[in-house]
Amino acid sequence: MDKGHILIVDDEENILSSLEGILTDEGFSILKAKDGAEALKMIKSGNPDLVLLDIWIPGLDGIQTLKAIKKIRADLNVIMMSGHGTIETAVRATKLGAFDFIEKPLSLESVISTVRSALEHAKSVQETPAVSNIETEEIIGNSSAILDVKRLLKTASVCSKNILIQGERGTGKEFIARAIHLQCPRRDMPFIKINCSALKDEEAEDTLFGVKSSSKQGGQKGRIEQAEGGTLFLDDIEGLSIKLQNKLIKIIRDKKFKRKGDRRFIPLDAGIIASSNQALADEVKKGKFKEGLLNLLKEITINLPSLKDRIEDMSELVGYFIKYFNVEYGKRIEKIDDDAVEILKNFDWHGNAKELKNVVEHIIMTVQGNTITSKDVSAVLPGIPVKGRSALFDGYSSMEEAEKAWETEFITHHLKKYNWDIAKTAVSLNTDRTNLLGRLKRLEIPISSPFINEGKTGFVLQKTLKRSVVLCGQGLHSGLKTGLILSPLPPNKGIIFGDISSGETVPANLDYVQSTDYATTLKSGMTSVKTVEHIMAVLHMYGITNLLIKIGDEVPIMDGSAADFCQLIEDGGIEEQDEVVEELIIVSKYTIGDIPEHGQEQVSSGRYIYIEPSERFSVHYSLDYPSPIGRLEYAFTANGKEFFKNEIAPARTFAFIKDYEKLEEMGLGSGGKLSNVILVDNEKVINTPLRFNDEFVRHKILDIIGDFYLLGRPIRGRITARMTGHTENIALLKKIKEQKPNATTDYTD
Repeated sequence: MDKGHILIVDDEENILSSLEGILTDEGFSILKAKDGAEALKMIKSGNPDLVLLDIWIPGLDGIQTLKAIKKIRADLNVIMMSGHGTIETAVRATKLGAFDFIEKPLSLESVISTVRSALEHAKSVQETPAVSNIETEEIIGNSSAILDVKRLLKTASVCSKNILIQGERGTGKEFIARAIHLQCPRRDMPFIKINCSALKDEEAEDTLFGVKSSSKQGGQKGRIEQAEGGTLFLDDIEGLSIKLQNKLIKIIRDKKFKRKGDRRFIPLDAGIIASSNQALADEVKKGKFKEGLLNLLKEITINLPSLKDRIEDMSELVGYFIKYFNVEYGKRIEKIDDDAVEILKNFDWHGNAKELKNVVEHIIMTVQGNTITSKDVSAVLPGIPVKGRSALFDGYSSMEEAEKAWETEFITHHLKKYNWDIAKTAVSLNTDRTNLLGRLKRLEIPISSPFINEGKTGFVLQKTLKRSVVLCGQGLHSGLKTGLILSPLPPNKGIIFGDISSGETVPANLDYVQSTDYATTLKSGMTSVKTVEHIMAVLHMYGITNLLIKIGDEVPIMDGSAADFCQLIEDGGIEEQDEVVEELIIVSKYTIGDIPEHGQEQVSSGRYIYIEPSERFSVHYSLDYPSPIGRLEYAFTANGKEFFKNEIAPARTFAFIKDYEKLEEMGLGSGGKLSNVILVDNEKVINTPLRFNDEFVRHKILDIIGDFYLLGRPIRGRITARMTGHTENIALLKKIKEQKPNATTDYTD
């Protein structure tokens, strides 16, 4: 006998196979998904009884997927799984409605026990009338169309008529249905939703009407019976087959139904609300919907307006969503400027209010500061139609200002087209190089001068990943199981770390450096991210400029190098974007420490780091430790990601045995293992063969490459350092930023 349908969501094939084997042996039917989006489709199209959901999955992470599941089916129990979770994550998941949290590696007894408990709990909830846990939310807006909806909703809530809600996708039909339920006399009884378009003919009757019990096997309550005393919501009712429509006509008219295989009638005691994306009267004319069923359902009809038909509600809707997601993501966005609202008003919202809500959520997740601007909105919207672009120019007070804005956009378009090649761009615009440079200066389009004469520019294309990828491991200093989910971001968003538990974010920026003790730590508000230097080094050398990195407190140490992060980026695939980022071109010398006189570098015993002008990014590092390390030096020049991947990324963290006591006193190093650091005593390396004879100095260069990407853009300059660490790296970055914020000079011809 089938004991129930269980959906397993995990991106690891071995976990999916193992759980499928365990649960199939126990008599369960299994569905499998490898990411959150696929899982949500299965939940909408199928009818699982339970979900096993891993936290560290690509795209929508486990926490986001849990939230989405609860919006689709609040009654569906979800068991969270993670081998890389924390108590905070488990608490967060529980608050969001997870039934339980189990750790990997999974115990056979634990899995079976927790699954049985979750299914028993679900069964008891279905059989015992319970107070609905749906939150009440106000209907936002005061347009005439919405005022009509509010009036009809009030009427529908106080009478016992059947209700039909019609409207385009995303207009909020389920929201209105739940609002009616919460305001009617049946509010304390179940609200049962049936997705009619997802019902398969061979299973539909069992799902709707249930199955008769027998001596050999237990009976099954159908969704109609589960709604007893409450509200039955028939979503997308136009998706029902003609056969089921005919049965439904008889059931609604006679107010009784039978389970499959049973002769006994069961009274229909539930309020009926149906919804449709189509005008059902038109579907009747096409022969696709029964007129008799339409007449039974439309005792009260509520037609929901599209977003374009209630555009005057835009400001109120956006303001509401901002408040909602401020709470969700721990943000403090105070307002959205008028130009940004105007762009939203003119956008073609095929997905209506639901699409608007998703866009505002995306903006809230990534925006910095407390105001949403037109630039923030434009970066998220999938292309602004011509009528929407006009809003960008509403702030200009004269023809001269508007012409300047148009000319800037026109020239920038051609610069991008020719990869910021000044000579080719000038030819394409039928002008000469001198004239074009003059226009660039007048329009304040920043082109850095040191390399213009050589046919080079100070701009590179922005890049992100093509798809989300996941990597799990352990934190070096915290000792906690942790992981990374890398997700693409639109242009001009930068590198952002996000706490997978709270949703709060920390920009990968010098201004947010909290600590440099043994590693670089970023902090914003209550959220901190430790040991960021290795992943930042890889992003620097692979040219990734826009990325959301979801994390659990600390970047995993892996084998102590950056090799796994290189592979992770390549697994995700690199996507060039339509925007460019200006390189930070060093034109002066900046120093920290006692710099030796020229020619004395080889005999210096000082500790220093400095950067000076150069055509490329390069690092020359020297160190001088007692045996067994000795004196080492290495010069690295950025000659493409392959050279970095092969010669620098594999270099591992090293540590002296004597330093572990200090680390323990500081509460660090708890995750240090023989497999993820090079351990050195007074005589030798004690735990591993070296990957390079000079691996120690190569790792120091790896750290510098990572720290220097905290300036937020690629760098051109030559770094020379001796015996320095994260503290000196950050001090030099601050000096560069304070003394020369742009680190570039004005260009001249």
